[in-house]
Amino acid sequence: MSDPSLREKEPHGTVLFPLRVHEFPSDAARKERVPAHWHPEVELLVVTAGAATFHLDGVSHQVHQDDIVFVAPDQLHAFTAPVGEPFAFFAVVFDPSLVASSVADTIQTKYLDAVLTGARTLPPVTTPGDAWYAQLRQALEAIRAADLTHGPAYELTIKAEVLLAWATLFGASRGRATSFDQDPAQIQLVKNVLTYIRTHFDQPLSASVLAHQFHLSESHLCRIYKAATKTTLTTSITQERLSRAAELLAETAQPISAIALTCGFGNISYFNKRFKAHMHLTPSDYRAAARA
Repeated sequence: MSDPSLREKEPHGTVLFPLRVHEFPSDAARKERVPAHWHPEVELLVVTAGAATFHLDGVSHQVHQDDIVFVAPDQLHAFTAPVGEPFAFFAVVFDPSLVASSVADTIQTKYLDAVLTGARTLPPVTTPGDAWYAQLRQALEAIRAADLTHGPAYELTIKAEVLLAWATLFGASRGRATSFDQDPAQIQLVKNVLTYIRTHFDQPLSASVLAHQFHLSESHLCRIYKAATKTTLTTSITQERLSRAAELLAETAQPISAIALTCGFGNISYFNKRFKAHMHLTPSDYRAAARA
């Protein structure tokens, strides 16, 4: 099993109110707008500009402006879009505990546990043509507005709207059955590979190293990984190393050459080239901007 602590690290609210609303204008210079990841929270997002391909546990969906996406806890998901094309969204991310009951009542067992255990599947994509769209969009916009203004009792407003959004989606789930284009065991394998990359990014890593680690042929592992994440192992390794390097540049005074070595880059010139291509700034300019 993958280590839960190695899921997405972005904080989603606080312990006392585990919900966060965030705006995401993606980088049009990159095909991978949101790299493959997973987290224990529920995510509902509204596409505010452009279009993309939404990848969920190995299944791809085309999404466009105004579409609404639902991601259940621990589902592997990512977004890709053609280079140069816009894609942006706002997301409501919350821990299921926000709406959980303190006892195993009807709301908990019938409406929450049924989804969290996979007995019921909520629609992964809602479009403006769906009958439940208007009510769902209204609830999400109300959450966004309440989170922005922090008016009186805004937490109560947000929780009420989260429950309304959940009820709306649950009503749309009738007759739906869970199905996978990709074996769930393969999805778990991909999560384990991602976990390994995140814990060994500073060591020699390649598709062949990972294939040996997981007792698979390199071609088989690459095929499974690409099917689930829509990207390559090499790209994921490089993105992880660059993300860690960006953190160190912003948070420490370590020399850039030391950071490059720490993050698994043996060649400083290659590190500088890849960092600028990924962040659109040189490492030194990125450090200066982060501290400005």
